[in-house]
Amino acid sequence: MVDRNHPTDRIHIPQTRRSSVSDHRSGARPSAVAMTVGLTLLALNLRPAVGSVSPLLDDIQESVGLSDSAVSVLTTLPVVCLGVFAAVSPALSRRLGTPRALVLGFLFLIAGILVRLDEAAWALFLGTALAGAGLAIGNVLMPAVIKSVFPDRVRLYTGIGTAVLSAGAALAAGVAVPLRNATDSWSGSLALWVVPAALGLIVWLPLARRSERPAPAAGSTARGSLLGDAMAWQVTGYLALRALAYFTALGWLPTILADLGHSNAASGALLSVAMLVSVPGALFAPILVGRKGTAPMVVAIAVGGAISLLGLLWVPGIAALWVVILGVTLGAGHAMALTFIGLRSPNPQVAAQLSGMVQTIGYLVGGIAGPLLLGLLHGATDGWTVSLVLLAAFTLPELILGLCSGRGRAVRPRFRQTSATPQQTTTPPVLVD
Repeated sequence: MVDRNHPTDRIHIPQTRRSSVSDHRSGARPSAVAMTVGLTLLALNLRPAVGSVSPLLDDIQESVGLSDSAVSVLTTLPVVCLGVFAAVSPALSRRLGTPRALVLGFLFLIAGILVRLDEAAWALFLGTALAGAGLAIGNVLMPAVIKSVFPDRVRLYTGIGTAVLSAGAALAAGVAVPLRNATDSWSGSLALWVVPAALGLIVWLPLARRSERPAPAAGSTARGSLLGDAMAWQVTGYLALRALAYFTALGWLPTILADLGHSNAASGALLSVAMLVSVPGALFAPILVGRKGTAPMVVAIAVGGAISLLGLLWVPGIAALWVVILGVTLGAGHAMALTFIGLRSPNPQVAAQLSGMVQTIGYLVGGIAGPLLLGLLHGATDGWTVSLVLLAAFTLPELILGLCSGRGRAVRPRFRQTSATPQQTTTPPVLVD
């Protein structure tokens, strides 16, 4: 709930056209229950289609005959898709409306899952790309849905959505092998994730049918750009560093633990623990910032991340403790990055635009460069000391960007001046965090 005496989540702006999520021909807004169910199913589907692949890589490589380089491409492809297709998702939302864009995302996701039933290399890569495109649309538009339907509860519903997303990732990693054993094939294990995707499509189809296509924004003929807004870049930088931490841990933590003396089974189990404890971190971090602002949580995430990484290096004997701390910070950090998108956006349209910018740059830079850099450093130094110290050092710019993102102002699109575009003279909307 929002504290009415604490205007953290409030932006005072002139009245603008309502988001397409709630623009129904009947004039009625969708019920909170329907939107909560839709949001939950959306978040639940944002990881399993790609997160269920990693535990099955050995089976997939042997069955399809992939080289080691092809496996590397396969594991990197979802992150590339998350970044590339995030760039076009705001345009889809503007043209189709958010519910219709999400329906398109679910169709891509379902198509990608089903294509992989053909156990061939082309089907594996095409299906992964299609699924990644669908996930990118959902990733970008989830903050816009929250901003539109729950404008006074951005922190609460961002926490819920991110927690469900993290739970989906942990569930996918945990049941991939049992599902393979039950279906007697890796393709069958991957294909079963079409069930929650189909449920999500069923829920969003009625919302899409009742929604109207968004009308052009009044007073301008072109969309403003966020590339010149400092706050937009600060939020982008924060998510990029959080993506770097998340995907580096996801890709390298088991190897790091194994090199530190843990068995392969124990290393894999500890990764699952990190993913599981990220769920409460994601749920409670946005909620707990309500009364004291975002700064204490940003500091706690950065300090906890640095301590856990250095602890793994210097006191590996209690690795389980460091992994738990790391997992909590991974979930909390991702949730805070998405929370900043909602809090710093004056309306749902700008939320989708900011989300597209943040996730395009954040995932392409942090999600790809981080794991690659760590692997190169490990190969060059034949150890993990330099890599882990560097990751811990990255928490300092992360802290600075997080504190800047927590300042009480919203992003403001900059419009290119034309004869049809009036001079933008208003000051940015102000928040008090």
